[in-house]
Order: sequence, then C-alpha cells, then structure tokens
Amino acid sequence: MATQWEEYESELRAGDADRVNAVVDEIREMNIMERTEAFEGWFAGATDLYRSHEDGYVRQSCVRVVQQFAPRLPAAVTLQSSDVASPPAETVHDQTDAVCGFLLEAITDEDGRVRQSAKRALKDCIRAYDALEETATIEGLIRELETMAAGASGKQAKHLREAKEDAEFFMQSGLGRLIEGFEKEFGDALDS
Repeated sequence: MATQWEEYESELRAGDADRVNAVVDEIREMNIMERTEAFEGWFAGATDLYRSHEDGYVRQSCVRVVQQFAPRLPAAVTLQSSDVASPPAETVHDQTDAVCGFLLEAITDEDGRVRQSAKRALKDCIRAYDALEETATIEGLIRELETMAAGASGKQAKHLREAKEDAEFFMQSGLGRLIEGFEKEFGDALDS
C-alpha cells in the first residue's frame, strides 16, 4: 500500500491541474500539527521531485505543495496562544527556514510559472517571520534577493526584485503597510 506522500507524488507527476489542485487543497485543509508532523518526509519528497523533473508544470506543482507544508502565519500566531495546539517554536522556525531556502532556489527556475509560484510562496514565509518578529531574518532575505537580482537578467531579475519589494513591505510599520497597500489597491482610482 502506498504511503500518503507516494499518492501525492503520483498526482503531482501526472501534471494534471485538477489532480494537483486536489493535493494542494487536501494539504491546505490539514491542521497545523498534521502538516508539521508530516513535514520532514513530504518536504524531502517534494524537493527531490522538483529537482529531478524536467516538466515546468510539475516543478511548479512541487512549489505549490511546499507552500502548503510551510508552518506559515497561523503556526506563528498559535505559538502565542495556550488554547491552541501548536508545534514548538523551534520547529516553526526550522520548517520556515527550510521552505524559504527551497523557495530561493525555485525563484531562479528557468520556468516563469515556477518563479511566480515561488514568489507568492515566499510571502507566506515572510509573513511567518514577521509574526515571529524575525526582523533580522527578513533583512537577510532582502539582501539575498537583492544579490540574486543583481546577478540575474530579464524576467528572472524582475521576479527577484518583486520578491525583494514584498519583503521590504514587511519591514515597514503597520501604518506604512496599510497606506502602501491602500495605494496599490486604489491608487489609480484616487488619481481620477
């Protein structure tokens, strides 16, 4: 009988959008503790598949699945509540670091779909770091993305710069974020 990860891997390898979306949705619906407990094996499986597969859609699917593995903001928030079961803080940090490291690799992928998915997923890592008050980690990520963008060209450099801007957004004060978010959402309408 196949393990849960083997079933997921089979669905990802198929490259069928409906099957991939079902896997992503199923993992998303798991509670924090279930994802945390399954993380090590599933993360290794997804990153191995990513690195070994030539099909850009399959690599993008791996990034989307890894995004769901990440402890993300809910895990960071539940660390502050004694009423909700949550993984140890060290586990949340370690898993977020592992996901972030993988996403830094994926954001340089030759396929733009993969880079876009990695860029979106990085936001989840940054939100978790922000909730954990890991300012130094976000600053380091900004520097790394800046260095990576300087060594890239074309769309790849653009995606890296956009990811850096997303990280910089989280370094602003709460009010600064609110104003910038409002301007991005309604800026053109305000000029009319």
